[in-house]
Amino acid sequence: METRLKKSIINLYGLPSFGFQLFVNMEVFYFAAFLTDFAKLPMALVGTVLMITSIFDILWVPTAGVLLEKSNMKWGKYRSWLLVGPPFAALFFILQFSKIGSPTTNAIIITIGFVVSHLIWNIFYAGHVALNSSMTTVREERIAMSTNRGMFNSLGAIAFSLIGMPMILALGKGNPAMGYTLTVVITGAVMIACYYALFFMTKDYAFHGTSVQSGKTEEKMSIGEMLKQIVVNPPLIGLMLGELGRYLGRFVIFGLAFYYFKYVVNNLAIIAVFMTGLNVVTFVGALIANPLAKKFGERNTYILSLSLFIIGLLAVWALPMNYVSFMIVMFIAYLGYGMPDALGVSMYSSTVDYGEWKTGKNARGFIMSLISFPIKTAILVRSVVITAVLAGAGYVANMKATPELISSVKNGLTLVPAVIMLVGLLFIILLYKITPQSLVKMQSEIAARKA
Repeated sequence: METRLKKSIINLYGLPSFGFQLFVNMEVFYFAAFLTDFAKLPMALVGTVLMITSIFDILWVPTAGVLLEKSNMKWGKYRSWLLVGPPFAALFFILQFSKIGSPTTNAIIITIGFVVSHLIWNIFYAGHVALNSSMTTVREERIAMSTNRGMFNSLGAIAFSLIGMPMILALGKGNPAMGYTLTVVITGAVMIACYYALFFMTKDYAFHGTSVQSGKTEEKMSIGEMLKQIVVNPPLIGLMLGELGRYLGRFVIFGLAFYYFKYVVNNLAIIAVFMTGLNVVTFVGALIANPLAKKFGERNTYILSLSLFIIGLLAVWALPMNYVSFMIVMFIAYLGYGMPDALGVSMYSSTVDYGEWKTGKNARGFIMSLISFPIKTAILVRSVVITAVLAGAGYVANMKATPELISSVKNGLTLVPAVIMLVGLLFIILLYKITPQSLVKMQSEIAARKA
């Protein structure tokens, strides 16, 4: 009989995500700046480093899933990576923010640090989210853990926005580059502690959802069989495409926010309030997603939430607004981003069950690793979208605000993301058909086969 999860595990399942956000936001916000202004690499080298690392960042997502699926260490197939992965990822991430040797040598060290750290953290990141479905088949517990993870994600992002740069400046007195390195050391230590806390808490659930314990024979899935799990799984395809649209829309908004506040509302100073406010709204969205999803279902909650976001963006596009009304509407609309963000793990977990129901084989580690694929792809594509928006208006740094620039930036921040997310939403509607009732039916049939 399956052991029900302790409340402490459900409530603290998302704790590693707090540490991870505190850790990884160093790269999100400051990696390019570190390369140019602190490591002082020539621009040609900076471009090479960014290109190589971006390619590996995408390739490592399915690679990490394959490695996770084929691993089976003695502390549990997925749980083991919470223990093994974080220290090595932190060690190599330190190299990514180090200033060592000549520019060429430093570029090589930084690239190695990026490539190795990202491969490792993709594995333990997937191992963490895979625990959502491996520890329990109870839908309500999965939703609670998924939304809990969303809240800890937001708290980590908020914490970094408050302490990140002050910590870098305080630790870098007399040696600015060292400020970045030491900040990575400290945030890495916090990240490791968060993962270790969940590792020790989940001892009794280490082998839930896996066929065997380490040391016994296990039938390994081939890479071809793992890839087949995508092809035969329409809900997974729909979810990935929907998430690609949602993340791409968000990244375009973030990338054009600077230009919107500078040229459209003519108040650049308020952008910090806007960005912090969005993180707070994401936390609130995660908080209310749990009861809504349990009552209306994850799919319906996702569709209604993203529809709210799209409507809000279209309202900002269509109506004249100052920066106050703009932020009020955007904060309300952004609830429509925060709620789906909190439901992603639970919805991916359901596609694992669908894949096992369809094929008779469980590829949990591989499928759950794909949760990062839309994010990595959206990061790559956003640059093309943002460049097209600015180039279309003939943008030049510090130019005067022309009607063409104002119109282009406004369209880019509102209409373009709305259209992108609408396309993604259609994929969810058409392909992700899993409901609470169909999930229970699939799980029952899977259990009957095993019995």
